[in-house]
Amino acid sequence: MLRRILLVVIATISILAVACSGGGNIEPAHSYDTLSAALESAGMSVDAQRENKFLFSDEFSVPGVEIIASGQELLAFEFASIEEAEAQAALVSDDGYGTGLKYVNWIDTPQFFKNGRMIVIYDGSQSLVTDTLITAMGDRFAGESPDGL
Repeated sequence: MLRRILLVVIATISILAVACSGGGNIEPAHSYDTLSAALESAGMSVDAQRENKFLFSDEFSVPGVEIIASGQELLAFEFASIEEAEAQAALVSDDGYGTGLKYVNWIDTPQFFKNGRMIVIYDGSQSLVTDTLITAMGDRFAGESPDGL
């Protein structure tokens, strides 16, 4: 019980840190560029976006774009329509380990976010990244927080 309370306190402090570091100005992410802008608004440095031709490149019907934000890897997918993004999101299992008939053995706990035509996968545990994605993309639609909250 004490551990859970401590995790809630840490999560609250992280959210406050995002808000105080400019995170209060995070706009919704609906493209690769607006996703990068949201991450930068939270105080992260964002490296160049590059098409991911190897790791999980066939996860969805479009190629993924790798975005590195302060050393954290994100994989983003931008679809032609909201309907296509929703159809692709429906293929993801609740725990995030399955997509259609594929099973992915993620390194960390996968977190899937969707906003409009975008799906973003974050397989990490940095709370600043997770909190920024929740602000920019909305709540996870698959996977779970690495701390179980």
